[in-house]
Amino acid sequence: MKYRLVLLLFLGSLSPLFAQRQRVGQVPTEERNGFPDPMAPRDPNTAKSATNSNKSGRAALDDSTKMVYGPQTMSYFVEEDLLNGRGTKNSVDTTLNLFHRYLFQERSSFLTANLGNEGTAVRNLFLRKPDQIGAQMGYNAYLPYAFATDEVKYYQTKSPYSDVEYYLGAGGQTRLNFTFARNVDSLWNIGFEIQRLVSDKFLTDSKFKTGDQTLSGQWGVLLQTNFRTRNNRYRLLTHLNYFDVGIQDQGGIQLLNGLDPTSALKYVDNGALFTNSGVQSNDSFIKFHFYHEFIGFKGLQFFQRIDVENRMAKFRDLDFTANLSNAFYSKNFEVQQDSLYNENQWQSYAHQTGIKGVFRGFNYRTYFKQRYWDVNNPMARLNRNLLENYVGLFLQQKINDKIDFTAEGEYLIGSDYRLHATFVSPFFQVKASRLSVSPTVAQNWSYNASFRWDQSLENVLFDELTGTLDLHSKGVYFRPTATIQQIASYAYFDTLANAKQSADAIGVFRTGFSAGAKHGKFEWTSLVFANTKTGPDVIRMPGFVANASFALNVQYKKLLYMQFGVDVQHQSAYYADAYMSAIQQYHLQDRYEIPSFIQVDPYVSLRINRVRLFFKMQNATQGLLNNNYYTAYLHPAMARSFGYGVRWLLFD
Repeated sequence: MKYRLVLLLFLGSLSPLFAQRQRVGQVPTEERNGFPDPMAPRDPNTAKSATNSNKSGRAALDDSTKMVYGPQTMSYFVEEDLLNGRGTKNSVDTTLNLFHRYLFQERSSFLTANLGNEGTAVRNLFLRKPDQIGAQMGYNAYLPYAFATDEVKYYQTKSPYSDVEYYLGAGGQTRLNFTFARNVDSLWNIGFEIQRLVSDKFLTDSKFKTGDQTLSGQWGVLLQTNFRTRNNRYRLLTHLNYFDVGIQDQGGIQLLNGLDPTSALKYVDNGALFTNSGVQSNDSFIKFHFYHEFIGFKGLQFFQRIDVENRMAKFRDLDFTANLSNAFYSKNFEVQQDSLYNENQWQSYAHQTGIKGVFRGFNYRTYFKQRYWDVNNPMARLNRNLLENYVGLFLQQKINDKIDFTAEGEYLIGSDYRLHATFVSPFFQVKASRLSVSPTVAQNWSYNASFRWDQSLENVLFDELTGTLDLHSKGVYFRPTATIQQIASYAYFDTLANAKQSADAIGVFRTGFSAGAKHGKFEWTSLVFANTKTGPDVIRMPGFVANASFALNVQYKKLLYMQFGVDVQHQSAYYADAYMSAIQQYHLQDRYEIPSFIQVDPYVSLRINRVRLFFKMQNATQGLLNNNYYTAYLHPAMARSFGYGVRWLLFD
């Protein structure tokens, strides 16, 4: 904890150094990309300054021009924008629209679930195809909270930019985010982002009784920079990503004295299954990512990516004997064992080199990639490693600004492949994909006191077709969608949390819509999905999910903007997965069908200049429409609670 605090204070001490200096009395010159251009004609009567004597041809920042800095004087892009030749400039969001949704589950449109509290293990409500091919570690329960490589924002600013977010909810659900970015000059931008997330227990265990209520704690640190040459022929993006999470696992509600899961929802002082507080999970990684490109001419460009990752996932249960007797674990492979340890260390190195280009609306990209990975179990003194070789191709034809067709493919030589095609028009979109993906390391290999297997599962085959209509008029939109999925050789974890593979294919059909409207001061948005499947019952998903937000906008003297609203979400009954913390996996359970529920969250949001605030009552109708509900087997959702948050954007 000490070195983390020192790191935070050190980064904070750098902020004054990043402040951009204001020069008074300097005649502004013509601007290039919003910055003073050193090559522009100068007033001969103006004395030379340090800026004018710059020999590098890179313009220093000049704040002398009278300008109100704000969202319009900064922008950001992600790596995909640059990779695909798009000159996209995204603006930071300053609206009140859905600002009150501060929890990770809420920001995912209620399409994910956790163990009832922010920072705990995450799963998707609906089956999603993998994002990439090749072997993966498979310990993914906490990764959604970390900064994702493809979502890192690279900034261009005309003044120092800061984004401060602070959210506090019941159960100690606290998140602090601080983002800072500034241009050193017109060609080079640097920045960082720090995230701290903590939450408290609401199930009683031995540490809870002594005043130690900490359930989870997370740190995320991202350092990023982007650079381009004056003629834009060379560009560079790079970032360093650190993530660390620690969880005091509780195992869910302990059912004593004939208490059943439904009756337990009536109480707010339930005890934890892990009563002695001897169970802990840790997951951490550090990743380095580097991308650069050189533009020979528009039709022939060279690019390269480099990724280095070092990760460690650990688990310990010092009360293994007691938790074995209460049936949390199903087996003990050791003759004498009073504790359970599981640790996996992962290292990977990947480089990708290729060419790309744009010619009259046609965009192409082809590459060769190598990846070496190694996973080690130090407790068992076992390891696995592999060198993978990939080739890939990306093609896009833009018919006009609103219609384009994209096709891409990637092949892991001798094993996996990924094919994807997309057609986009103003009125409809169609996406089709086919993937053959290696099972994860966790599915193929595990070694600890309770879970042991060493197997070679077959590749999982995903086919997916999605169609969406886009119907809209002034102030109203309606987007119906339908998805068909077929999965062969699906790998899953059974009711005993052992890795298995389905022999028969599984079919999934999901239809739904997103809709919304704005009329005068009133606005609303909604998202609805109905889901059904065929084949073996090894994927558990709710049959119906819906959520909506209704809001009334009020303005006071052009200074204060207020939004009074209510969030409503509904989920049908189904056999939601249980969670096995020892191997960081959700798995099937047939013991209890999670009841359906309706949750209502009234809120008030405010905006004063560049400061936004919200106040929210979560699960306000608990005990009225229904009792509390479960997000996973024996893990109740957060009871009725109050939360608030503030976000402040600074541009100078």
